[in-house]
Amino acid sequence: MRHHWPLLLYPATILAAMIALHLAHRSIERELPPLRGNAKQRISASGRAGQSAPTKAGLQDTPAALDTESMMPLEETAATANAGTGLSSTREDEAADRAERTVSAAGDTSAVDIDTLQGPDRTVALLRLAVESKDHNRIKQSLNELVALGDAAVVSLNDLVNMGGEAGLWAAEALARIGTPMATTALLDTLAQTKEGSFKEELGRRIAGINNHDSWPTLLDTMTQTADAAVARAASTSLARMADTPVLDEIMARYEAAATEAEMQRLAQLVGNIQSPKATDALLSLAGDIASAPQDALQQAAIDALANVGDAQCLSHLLQRLEATTPGEGTDVYNAITRVSNPDVHSQLLYAAAGNKEVSAEYGRTAALEALKNYPSEETIALLERIVAQESNEKVVTAASRALDEIRRAPHVITAKADTLKKSEEMLPLKPLTK
Repeated sequence: MRHHWPLLLYPATILAAMIALHLAHRSIERELPPLRGNAKQRISASGRAGQSAPTKAGLQDTPAALDTESMMPLEETAATANAGTGLSSTREDEAADRAERTVSAAGDTSAVDIDTLQGPDRTVALLRLAVESKDHNRIKQSLNELVALGDAAVVSLNDLVNMGGEAGLWAAEALARIGTPMATTALLDTLAQTKEGSFKEELGRRIAGINNHDSWPTLLDTMTQTADAAVARAASTSLARMADTPVLDEIMARYEAAATEAEMQRLAQLVGNIQSPKATDALLSLAGDIASAPQDALQQAAIDALANVGDAQCLSHLLQRLEATTPGEGTDVYNAITRVSNPDVHSQLLYAAAGNKEVSAEYGRTAALEALKNYPSEETIALLERIVAQESNEKVVTAASRALDEIRRAPHVITAKADTLKKSEEMLPLKPLTK
């Protein structure tokens, strides 16, 4: 038996070798990097906290990558990375990895598998990727798709807004363009919960641009009830741009039923900011008879709003109202006329400034002259220069000089040409007035 012990050495050696190989294989497995790491970096330029910054070949610097490698299914990308290694993942590992990478559209895009998302979630995720890569064509495309989805996209978009950042502002832009009561409510609620700062200011600007008429009751309710100044300001600006007769009728009803002076003041301020031409008829009705002084703050606000709208009807009413006032009582109307800047009434102001039968030198004519500062054209300057040179009425000359000075102080000074001056003399003969 002693002579057979060398025969046992052979299997013992084989067993020791197998143990050594197993230990070496375990050591190598522990040192290998995660199989999906590179694939994740292709999807996002930002990456998770702790990841290395994207290289020049990353998504941030190559927007075109969105159309090629970054849109590849992650399983295919990972398989390419694993080629030649001889390694493969188990079904359990693949399921866990997919669960980690599949997040909502408002979640972390550093691990998003776009192919697993559907509907608004997918489009919102693509929007966020486009913003990260500064791919403006894709941003525009995603916005158009999301606006077309309407209320179906509100939840996903609002989640992205709540994350803040540039992508959040683009999501807010999409919600503002949708502008339905649901989208408007989501934006207003988010604005109210956002801390003071640049993001809140930018978010307020998006809300101020809502022009979906269906949302005016939501905006009006919020404006009158909120204690947040930014929310009230954004809602009021949006309302001022879309106001029409139904909106103004509701404002008047709430003004009459207001329980506090603060509420009445807020509603009057809203009316004074209206600039929608759809509100002209309602504003003229609220402003009342040209010979009557304003009865309350709301009526005075309507007169101010007529200057904001500034169309032909509004300007005519203001000029007639100024002429009908007693001396010393027309300051508010005079100042309102000087703020008119609607391009459609330029010619109307030129004729009033030159002098016609509807305006007097001390009232309508001087107000029209000062309003011309808002129209810095060659035709305006030609008329003002001619009035300064030829007019004998001191008040008229003073008003024309003030308007000329303001235009000349503007960054781009316009000089009247000789042919323009001649044309203005032919079209707008000065009204012969004496001191």
